[in-house]
Amino acid sequence: MKKILLLLSLLALASLISMNWMTLPSDTASPAPVVAKHGRSNKAPAESQAAHTLGQFTGLWGNTNSTSAPADKADPFDLLWARTLSPADQLEGKEDAQDQLRKLAQENPHYVKKLVALYDSETYAASRELIINLLASIPSAETLALSRRLASSPDSGQRKAALSMLGNLNINLQEERELILLSLNNQQVPAVALQALAALKAPAPAGIDGPPKPANNMLDSADTKTTAAVIRQLQSLTENPDATVRSRSISQLAQWDKNDSSLNYFSTALNDQIPEVRQAAIFAIAQSGTNAETVKQLLTSLVNNASETTIIKTSARQVLERLADNKHVAN
Repeated sequence: MKKILLLLSLLALASLISMNWMTLPSDTASPAPVVAKHGRSNKAPAESQAAHTLGQFTGLWGNTNSTSAPADKADPFDLLWARTLSPADQLEGKEDAQDQLRKLAQENPHYVKKLVALYDSETYAASRELIINLLASIPSAETLALSRRLASSPDSGQRKAALSMLGNLNINLQEERELILLSLNNQQVPAVALQALAALKAPAPAGIDGPPKPANNMLDSADTKTTAAVIRQLQSLTENPDATVRSRSISQLAQWDKNDSSLNYFSTALNDQIPEVRQAAIFAIAQSGTNAETVKQLLTSLVNNASETTIIKTSARQVLERLADNKHVAN
């Protein structure tokens, strides 16, 4: 393309020179120079025409792309993003730029899409974290789509990023639980699992949500499926190698499963080597309200175990007494 432009420019130059050469007056007919008042001669017509020809050529050469639209002004997004990446010693300016960038994206969906595209192309972890912090404060369809994509990523860091966005996405409870389930799927990294468990809101106690709705309600059907999926995921996490994950999942399981389908998991947790997990299992049994004989036997064995800690013995005894009181009231 450059070669073609160069050739066209040379041809234009040759044409202009030829035209001006033909129009130049002969030497015999050339008038004497006109002397100015201060003793200097004015330019002759030939000189002026030559200068004009050179100016035309220069203009042609300097505007080979003259048909293209003039360059747009710098995008404020790009200027603000550059400021957010300024050195750490310019902290005040960086925070101001971040606030302006957030406001810009909140007011114009185009910049939300630009932030998402920037996240995908960015390679530095700190820059990606900054983008997530900005997007987390901007509820939008693009932000939700990104969070779902990150939640299902095999990369644990991206799953954590999705969970950090969760609090500000302004989505309904079912969508929130589905996103958490995505982040927990095949999850073995304790930090991600604990973050997801902390974000998981337990179902409202009976009586707050009102009476059960008809089974043919599509939303209730989806809620039922989501609840079953959450229970299965929590049951799986009770076998996690990390003791804190096991204890937190046991505690959550007691709030989700009110049908005694998790009794085997509670029983296993009562025999866990870590006291924290055994304590969580005792409280979980109390929350579940179960009266299963198997559970009572395990609690009784804890009370009678000479090597068990005093705290766990006391907790187990209290739960046994409560279960006995509940059975008495039921009868």
